[in-house]
Amino acid sequence: MPINYLRKIQLGEFDEDGYRISPSKEVESVIEGFYVFSRDPTNNTHLIFNDGFPVLVFLRNCEDTVAVTGGKEAFELKAVWASAGSIKNVYVKYNTNTDQVFIVRFYPGAFYQLFGLDAQYFRYNPVTPFEHIAKNNNFSIEEFFGCNSIEEKIAFVGTYVQHSFIGINTPQILHQTLDYIHKRKGKSTVRNVTDDAGVNYKWLERSFVQYIGLLPKEYIQLQRFIHAYLELVGSVDVDLMGIAISNGYYDSNHFLKDFKAYTGKTPLEYLKFQLKSDRNHCSTSHHTLDVITSPPCSRAATAL
Repeated sequence: MPINYLRKIQLGEFDEDGYRISPSKEVESVIEGFYVFSRDPTNNTHLIFNDGFPVLVFLRNCEDTVAVTGGKEAFELKAVWASAGSIKNVYVKYNTNTDQVFIVRFYPGAFYQLFGLDAQYFRYNPVTPFEHIAKNNNFSIEEFFGCNSIEEKIAFVGTYVQHSFIGINTPQILHQTLDYIHKRKGKSTVRNVTDDAGVNYKWLERSFVQYIGLLPKEYIQLQRFIHAYLELVGSVDVDLMGIAISNGYYDSNHFLKDFKAYTGKTPLEYLKFQLKSDRNHCSTSHHTLDVITSPPCSRAATAL
C-alpha cells in the first residue's frame, strides 16, 4: 500500500482523516483491519511498500485511476489494486482527484486461501489489478462500488469472506514465528527464529514459501526496513548510523543498500522527495543527514 498510509497503521496514528475499523469476529481470522484515509489531492505520488500483510486498495470511484511505476515499467490501475510480497522501487501516482482510499488489510496465509492463489502469485508482480483475481473468485467489483457508505463496503467484504472462506490451514507454529518476528521488529536472524520456534530451517523455509509467499529472510527484511524507515522519516536530525544499528543493520552502508533497493533513492534523496511532496502540507519539519561512517564498537544482529 502507499507507505504514507502504512506509516500511520504501524504507528497507530489515526484521526478523522485516517482511521481503522476492526473486523467482525466472523472474519477477524482473515482480515487484520479496514482502513479509511483521506487523500490530499496536492500530494500525488507515494512509494508503495508491503510489510507482509496483503492489501486491497480501493479508490473512491470505480473510474478513478492511478499510474504505477517500477524501474523501467509503468502501467495504469483502475478502481482497485492488490499488492503483496516484497515490493521494491515502486511508486503510485494518482491520476484523478480521488479524495479517499479504502484499504482492506489481510493476514497473508488467509488472503491466499480466500482467493485461491498460490502464495508465489505476487513474487514478480507485487502490485497488480484486482479485477483478474475478483473475476475468478466471484467478487463483484461493480457491486462493491454500488455501496454508498464505508459501512456498506465493510459489510459487502465481510459477507463475501464469510461465504467464500473455508478455513485456515496455516500451521500454528508458523503464526508463532510471525509473532516473534513482529515483536523483534525485524531485529533477528533466521537462526533466531528457528531456535525460538524449535524447528529446522528447511521446514521454516518451506512453510514461509507455501503460506506467506516469501522466504523467512525476506519477511524479516521487510520488518526491519519498515521500522528503520519510520525512524528515518520521523527524525529531525538524521543519524544514519544510529538508525541502522538500532534497527538491526550492520552499519549505515548496510541500511543504505536496503533503502536504495526498496525506494530507488538514497535516504537524502528520498527525504528531499518527501519534503517536496509535502510542500503544501502543514508539516514543515526539516531533516539533516549526519552520516557516521566509522565502525561501531559492537555490531548489530548478524546479517540475514
